[in-house]
Order: sequence, then structure tokens, then C-alpha cells
Amino acid sequence: MILSVALLNQLRHYWIKYRPFLWLFPNASTPSQHLTHATAQKAFKKAKNKTGIEKIGGIHSLRHAYATHQLENGLPVHKLQQQLGHQGLQSTMRYLHWVPDYQHGQTVFSDLVARLEVGHD
Repeated sequence: MILSVALLNQLRHYWIKYRPFLWLFPNASTPSQHLTHATAQKAFKKAKNKTGIEKIGGIHSLRHAYATHQLENGLPVHKLQQQLGHQGLQSTMRYLHWVPDYQHGQTVFSDLVARLEVGHD
């Protein structure tokens, strides 16, 4: 898995600020437990509502968006396959229909997090 420099910096900032002990992202009500899939889904839905996004889709849509953006930036399909953990290339190839102008091999990895204007609260 590729961890971008921007994401690593965000995670370091988070760790310095909150100093999690057992889990990097502990459950708010039970800190000895990790976040659950349901908790992540609720946070995603809340963020969508707060920003006014009405498009249907759960947190898995972030994985789809990541794959599509990496292909838009020219990431080779076999490298994306490795990142997503797909056994067969056909599972990864389904993302290509979203990128009609796909140009194989323009880049190795696009740091999508670095493009965000994220504040450090």
C-alpha cells in the first residue's frame, strides 16, 4: 500500500494532537475498542449531509473515487490492481469505463491528499 507524504503528515499531526494509545482511531464511547465500519459509515454520511452532497453512495464510493482518480492521472492498471488488492486484473479493469481518455503509465502515483486544502484543527 502506498502512503503519500501528505497523508503521512496528516496522520502524524493527528497522532501528536490526540496521542491515541491502543488504536490510531479509537471508538469515542469505548476507547479500548477500534472504530467500527458502522462508525465510519455514519461519519461519512454526516460529512455528506454537512456539505450538501445528495448523491447516493456509501463509504465504499471513496475507494471507487480513489481508483478512478488514480487512473485519470495515468496510474498503470496493474499497479492499481496491487493497491486495491484485487486478485484478478478484470476486477480493476471495470474502473476504466469511468476514464475514457485513460493514458496508461503517465504517472506512478498521484498524491490526491496533497491536493486538498486541509486545515489542522
